Amino acid sequence: MGIRRDSYIERDRCPVYTAMRVIEGRWKPMICRRLGERARGFGDLHRAMAGVTAKVLREHLRQLEADGVVARTALRRNRVLRVSYALTPYGRTLGPVFETLWSWGVKHLERELVTGQAAT
Repeated sequence: MGIRRDSYIERDRCPVYTAMRVIEGRWKPMICRRLGERARGFGDLHRAMAGVTAKVLREHLRQLEADGVVARTALRRNRVLRVSYALTPYGRTLGPVFETLWSWGVKHLERELVTGQAAT
C-alpha cells in the first residue's frame, strides 16, 4: 500500500509535521543525542545537559517515552530505586534524521556567515 504525498493536506496527517512533533522542543534532540551515547540515569542525564530544569527534562522524557523513542527502566537496589533511560531500537532510527538536520544546520550557518544574515 503506497502513500501518496498529496493525501497529507491536513497538518495532523502530514508525516513531516508528525516527525517534528515527536522531536520538537529545545531539549529533545539533546536528550536523544546523550542517550544515543549510552543509557543514563536521570541525574547523570540532567548533569550532562546544562541549562535544562529537572521538571522540563522529566516532561520531555515522558513525551519521548510515550512516543516509543525512549525506554525507562526502574531497578530497586538496596531499597533505592534507580531509574535509567535509553533509546529504544525505534528511537535509534532517528539517528539519520538528526545527522541530516545537523548537516543542513551547518550549511545554513555557513550561508548566514556568507550573506551576513544572522538567525532571528
